[in-house]
Amino acid sequence: MADGNNALNATLQNESTLAQIVSKHNILPQNLVNWKKIFLANAEIAMEPSKAVKEYKEV
Repeated sequence: MADGNNALNATLQNESTLAQIVSKHNILPQNLVNWKKIFLANAEIAMEPSKAVKEYKEV
């Protein structure tokens, strides 16, 4: 998954095109798109962990 993490980081920083990133890291484009979508949907958890704990306890 290290390549996936590096690829996601490169995507978030707009270092290269999607095609360049997936080629460099040997991953499928759809995987990278999905990882980015999931990361962005959950980024708030990284910024506010107390909120994530509160929501977890409520479930």
